Amino acid sequence: MNEILTDRKNKGNVTYRIVVSDSAGDLFVRVEKLMKVRSQERDKKTTKKLVYQKSFNILDFNTNLLDIDDDTLIQFCIDTIKKVKTND
Repeated sequence: MNEILTDRKNKGNVTYRIVVSDSAGDLFVRVEKLMKVRSQERDKKTTKKLVYQKSFNILDFNTNLLDIDDDTLIQFCIDTIKKVKTND
């Protein structure tokens, strides 16, 4: 798989990350939501914890949007997909 686009958006203590990859002509999207949490390590104050992750084919985009509860993440997905389509 070749990564086409990696995008990240920070909002408060939450980081949204999207990776769009190409595999034999099919586009795949991996969506991650990370939250800052207090670190258990002495020398670090905070660390990021993965709280949501989903991978899907771009053709199934509309059906997978129904599974996402976060409005900010949905809008970020839509904006990122538009970027990919305009660059094609």
